[in-house]
Amino acid sequence: MSDLYELDSLETTYQTLIADTTLMDAVGGVEKVWKYHIPEDNREDAPLIRISPISELPGEYGDNKQLSWDCIVQIDVWDYADARSIALQINKLMKTINFKQSTPTFEFDPDTYLIRDGRRYRGVLYSNLKENE
Repeated sequence: MSDLYELDSLETTYQTLIADTTLMDAVGGVEKVWKYHIPEDNREDAPLIRISPISELPGEYGDNKQLSWDCIVQIDVWDYADARSIALQINKLMKTINFKQSTPTFEFDPDTYLIRDGRRYRGVLYSNLKENE
């Protein structure tokens, strides 16, 4: 466990995804996983994964100290044919860090011909029971 203010849902998610060799083989490597934004020059180099933090709210408390963050992250997968199978691999990985899927979004982009499978995940990141002192 980490200090409360060192916890980062974006980095936790990113490290979980890039550490999985099966997922990295499916998408073509770490350079296909982006935080926040995919540069325009890379947008048609599918498959692509983008991770965006949505929310980090104070979670549980004990002895008047915050112990956790209640987090929501969104993970979008773009591919020409099989965004869903990549998204389902990600779903399994997110469960390993106790993040559960909540909201799905599916769409086709007529400009790039990419299929988007976007899913939000909610989970709790716990500190080592010490607030920033």
